[in-house]
Amino acid sequence: MFRLQILSKRTENTFMMSGSSSDECFSFPQRRTLFEQVSERIGALISNGRWRPGEMLPNEVELASLFGVSQGTMRRALRMLVDTGVLVRQQGKGTFVAEFSRNEGSIYRRFIRLLPDRDEDEASPSRSMMLYFERELPPEEVRVALELPLGVKTIHAARALNTSRGLVTHDELWANQEVFDKLTKENLGKHEETMLYAFYQRVCGVTITRCEETVKAKLMPEELRVQFGLPEHTPVIEIRRTAYTYGEKPVEYHVQRSLTDRYHYKIS
Repeated sequence: MFRLQILSKRTENTFMMSGSSSDECFSFPQRRTLFEQVSERIGALISNGRWRPGEMLPNEVELASLFGVSQGTMRRALRMLVDTGVLVRQQGKGTFVAEFSRNEGSIYRRFIRLLPDRDEDEASPSRSMMLYFERELPPEEVRVALELPLGVKTIHAARALNTSRGLVTHDELWANQEVFDKLTKENLGKHEETMLYAFYQRVCGVTITRCEETVKAKLMPEELRVQFGLPEHTPVIEIRRTAYTYGEKPVEYHVQRSLTDRYHYKIS
């Protein structure tokens, strides 16, 4: 059992976690509200394995006591984590660490906005074909997005995502290989989850908490157009997505080029 206390200072708040062997202090600048600081610290504890996906957290009163804050502050901190999908509330049961594999539908809708034009088309690609998997230096744009030092390699993979009617998306990703040390060509190519982020959480131990995207109308690059036997000047929706885990750490970068003949991008 450990307890987190807040020690007031003029310029910062400090959390001190008292354990059986030593004390650890965590300082936060005052420009962030107290509930944001508590929310971030809970996320860090989840990331470090204090509470695993699917595990129930202590109730608000117990957590407030644990962190040395008011119940109202703790309620706002937990609500923030629920709103971002890190936690889920189950009526009459409690608050749990989100387990993506049990909530793939809602997780998919939260992160993926590519939708079929018609109801009779598959809601999402159901087949993937591995095209490429290597560990190599990333393009500069990717290195900057992932906040990596110069000379650090990433996992670089590409897949074709298909429905029964053919290609929907050329999916290219770069992942921080230190974070995704359990990611292999074999498990990426054969994972059973519909949602890639559910696979990341279950197999790699990485929970994606949020994404940043840019979307642009472009033509399929010529090399890919020829590879997939597409007509000249094939239009695509190009989605560039940076995925973050706990502590606002960018860990994965995606470039997805999706055909527009049967699918569209929903802006919510």
